This record gives sequence, structure tokens and C-alpha cells, in this order.
Amino acid sequence: MPASTQLDFDGDFERAIADWRERHKLPEEDAVLLLIELFRIHQQHWDELRRREIPSFDSFRADLTQLAETMRTFQGQSAALLDLLKKLPSTHLAARITRTAAFFAALTSLLAGYLFGRAWP
Repeated sequence: MPASTQLDFDGDFERAIADWRERHKLPEEDAVLLLIELFRIHQQHWDELRRREIPSFDSFRADLTQLAETMRTFQGQSAALLDLLKKLPSTHLAARITRTAAFFAALTSLLAGYLFGRAWP
């Protein structure tokens, strides 16, 4: 979250405590306020421990950003390749045999069959 849009939780908490103190007319040295302050110290301690133990997601976020950019590039290049392939003439046409070639092949096979039949009685 950018610094300008981050929420001020500490300030909100302080204002809520001040409003609560005003509403219930509690003095500054009241035991409840001391317990709240002790809780804040405890919470800050555990927050700091969690920050040290949990790895930062900045490198993960950078990797995701790089992956998204790579995917956009890949999709653009794939679309360009598909457009180019659609424009090329079709090369998978079946091989065509002319009537002349078929006639000579049939004639040759008949002649070969006749000769084999004469050679092996």
C-alpha cells in the first residue's frame, strides 16, 4: 500500500481511547488506562517479532510482476504468430495423383503381375 493511502491505526486507536476516557470521565492514572498501555507495549513487541520471523513479500511481489509482464509479452507474440499463420497458404493439401500417372501405374502392375506369373508357374 502506498504511504499516502495507508491507514493510521495507531492514531485511530489513540482517538478512540481519548473519546472513551472523556465519555466515562476516567483520570489519566486510572488502572484501566495503565492496562491498555501495557497491552499496547505487548502488542508492539509481538508485532516486531512477527516482522522479523515472516519473510518480506517484496521479492515475491517483484517476481509476480515480472511473471505478469512475461505473460503479456508471450500472449502478444503468440497472437502475432497465430495471425501470421492464418495468413499463410495451407500446406497440408493431399498429394494429388494425375490420371496419367494412375493409368501408367495400373498398366505397370498388370505387366509385372503377368511377368511374375510366367516366371513362376
